[in-house]
Amino acid sequence: MISNQSSTDVRPPSVTIDLASGQGALRNAREAVHSYVDTYHSPDDVGERRTDDYADLMLIVFELVTQAHRSAEGPREMQLTMGGGQLVIEVCDGSWSSPWDARVEERASAGGFGLGTVLSLVGGWSVVCTSWGKRIQVVVPLPC
Repeated sequence: MISNQSSTDVRPPSVTIDLASGQGALRNAREAVHSYVDTYHSPDDVGERRTDDYADLMLIVFELVTQAHRSAEGPREMQLTMGGGQLVIEVCDGSWSSPWDARVEERASAGGFGLGTVLSLVGGWSVVCTSWGKRIQVVVPLPC
């Protein structure tokens, strides 16, 4: 499910995607990111965006959503916010364990490209622990 959180400034609205839907969560997350970027980010050059323009972005979404489902029980959601040519992706889950420790890296390398690859693709990242789990935030520069 996607819900818009409107704002009074000129930035695109934030979008929140419920990731608790099990098998369809990854598909829903990828479709939501693709749609959000298509709707609110226009490349400088005129023309249609190609599917491979989204390859790095889809890899980031795949790794963050997969990790949230592997490591946590409880609330899982993804929030998208755009501004200044950057997309901020926040993934929330119910675990307090850090995604950056070696044990997680070992599991990630067995099932995907790993968080190291994600970190090489983003412009910044953070992990915030909350009373209900954690929020992982990555800042992705968008191609112009």
